[in-house]
Amino acid sequence: MKTIISLLLSLVLLGGCTGTHLDIFPELENPDQMQKKIAPKLLHQDIDALVEGVKLRHPDFAGYADEVTLYQQVAELKANISTPMTRVEFFRHIGQLSHLFQDGHSFLIWPYQELDKLREQGEKPFPFLVKLSTNGVFVAKQYRYAEQVLPAGSQLISINELAVADIFTNLQRYVGGETTVLRQAFVAERLPFLLWAVYGFIDQFDIEYNHLGKTQRLRINNQQNWQIVQTHDPDTTADVVYRRLNDSTGYLDVNSFDVEPDVFSDQLKSAFSQIAQDNVSALVIDIRHNTGGNTDTATELASYIANKPFRLVSQVTEKLNTDNRGLFGYKGDIGEIIRTEWDDYVMPNASEIHFKGKVVVLVGPVSYSAAIVFATTIQDNQFGLLAGKATGGFANQSAQGNLFNLPHSQLRAYVATRLLVRPSGDNTVSVVLPELPIADKLQDQQNAIDTTLQQVLQHLSTADNHAKLQ
Repeated sequence: MKTIISLLLSLVLLGGCTGTHLDIFPELENPDQMQKKIAPKLLHQDIDALVEGVKLRHPDFAGYADEVTLYQQVAELKANISTPMTRVEFFRHIGQLSHLFQDGHSFLIWPYQELDKLREQGEKPFPFLVKLSTNGVFVAKQYRYAEQVLPAGSQLISINELAVADIFTNLQRYVGGETTVLRQAFVAERLPFLLWAVYGFIDQFDIEYNHLGKTQRLRINNQQNWQIVQTHDPDTTADVVYRRLNDSTGYLDVNSFDVEPDVFSDQLKSAFSQIAQDNVSALVIDIRHNTGGNTDTATELASYIANKPFRLVSQVTEKLNTDNRGLFGYKGDIGEIIRTEWDDYVMPNASEIHFKGKVVVLVGPVSYSAAIVFATTIQDNQFGLLAGKATGGFANQSAQGNLFNLPHSQLRAYVATRLLVRPSGDNTVSVVLPELPIADKLQDQQNAIDTTLQQVLQHLSTADNHAKLQ
């Protein structure tokens, strides 16, 4: 759960505040709201409230949102809502507006209270973590239940008779994201929630998949308890996991920056102490599945590999609303745009375990929010090489999510209130492009081989051999 929703927890970015507008998953004041049918007129008002609520808070609504298409979709949704609906039924309509905001930090959250209640009653959402690539959707880990095994690298073909490709095309409309690639990556991260929220799929799953050229079926019910089969010793529940790849190269998997800074700091100290003990000359840092968090943790990680003072961003823009203008509105008036040059430079870690070797940072479509801020910090300061695939989100990120409820359905919306400019000051609208781009290989994926990691190791080996010849 934590890995999938860590993007939603990226609230205190470059300074924070407190209040109900930062409470992501509050309980419903009236639980009866979950069964209540809401009149069409009120649902229409909620549609308007969502759009106006995002427009009021987002610092560049016109620059991000496709306004023409957005308002056309609003009109179509209202025309299609002519009978009372529950919150879940309504989400399947209004949730389709999320992708039109075209910002990974601005979207409508699924009706999580209803799903939580179902889980308390023993019902189970889709049980497998998946990863998306240009070749399809693959099971991320090996799973086992009794004598049945679902191998890592199995390519999903259909779920409950619906083609997985069609599922992802549809579900990407229910999430935020600057690009289709990013939205589909988020679908992969939130697939169990969205399969239930949009299709009602829970408890029973008829899965068709292909593994090593053979198509097979798997039928799942809520009596089955599928578990990940661990394939190596490191603690995979940690946010920072280190292991040695070979005599000269270490691998640091940082799956989230959404960690209490003190806890993250302890994990980093432990990892970099082992890195120093291993005396490796190269370090691969993997943030391909890191959807963000707070910048305190990203900053500390960068300090361990930095060779000069650095900053994470060069400029911050904030749009003020009733919730973020400060005590007695000291920051300014509602709707005011504030731009601040960011001159807070951070010193490199001064301890003996500071890493001085080669650094390669793995990025991909899921790398987002604070992970993109970390990636641009590495790239702009030349602390290392970026490898993998382009990010799905923009190099200059939105940030500081605020939340609000729609007045009648009480569905909850998340919206960015800040914009960040990367350390170099380049404000070009673009994704983050790695210096070493690496494409997926279908055969590797079906055999659960990490193509990107293999090619990075080859790159490092070639560079070392070349250096020896100089």
